[in-house]
Amino acid sequence: MAADLASRPVTGMRVQLCGDAHLQNFAGYLTPERNFIFDVDDFDETLPGPWEWDVARLCASVALLAHVRSFGKRCGSAAAYCAAQAYRRHMRGLAIRSPLEIWYSHVDVRGMLKRELLAPRSADYVKPTPEHEHSARGVLERYRESLEPHVSLLLEKYHPVELFEYPMGVGSVGLLVMIAHYESREGAPLYLQIKQAQASALEPYLGRSVYRNHGERAIVGQHLMQAATDLFVGWSSDGERDFYVRQFRDGKASLDIDGINAAQLIDFSSWCGRVLGRAHARTGDAQMIARYLGASDVFERGMLRFARVYAAQVVRDYEEFCRE
Repeated sequence: MAADLASRPVTGMRVQLCGDAHLQNFAGYLTPERNFIFDVDDFDETLPGPWEWDVARLCASVALLAHVRSFGKRCGSAAAYCAAQAYRRHMRGLAIRSPLEIWYSHVDVRGMLKRELLAPRSADYVKPTPEHEHSARGVLERYRESLEPHVSLLLEKYHPVELFEYPMGVGSVGLLVMIAHYESREGAPLYLQIKQAQASALEPYLGRSVYRNHGERAIVGQHLMQAATDLFVGWSSDGERDFYVRQFRDGKASLDIDGINAAQLIDFSSWCGRVLGRAHARTGDAQMIARYLGASDVFERGMLRFARVYAAQVVRDYEEFCRE
């Protein structure tokens, strides 16, 4: 999709991109203050780039999910329209605020939680090979260097117990992902995810990252976009591969794509649009983007047309793939 987006005209206004802003990369999680919030939650592809790219990916994923769930074109169109509309309206609301007010802002998700759109994530683990276990232990030791002193001190109160390999989804096939199980003296558990990071899929079109370690690139992007970020995020390397580390499944819940209905999809898409608008406003020029978006629904209609065409192309591509 990055190649397709790179051929389209953009305004030239840049923000920190999620880079993979499809519906399932928005999730709920607990903040360090133990509040449950909803935000962008995947930064493997993050890079500075055109704000339009994230919105286009979100809207296309909405239309595609409606097709996969057989909700009909009307539902897919309504959901894509609402995602773009929520983005525009929230960006215009943030444009009148100061940079500090934008930075401290968050999207109130209490209304969404009543709809029970989110479901706890499950996981399957396997024992690591000796080679992977040795690599992970070295990564964890060097990871401490990326932590703030107070977080490093907190981590010292936990001792390592066991390591597991954790198979990830399609986008991470071939990458090493492990879970480190720690425990405090009292037996309280702490789980850290160690995930291999590689160059963003956007780099061929947006240029190389300023960060040599792609784990650091991902974590910096996370700090720039999220309203609140896990205490334990950091990065490391085993000399050949880059990694980032974060607390694993700390109260996290993601979209239940099998349980959601058509009305909930439209509602959920609006929440994602708002969250994405807030994330972009932190690093971009909210006033300039809001001025471009305007007060009418021209932007929504444009994104709706793109989402319809792109989702249909994805379906055709998949059908051709299955025939080969």
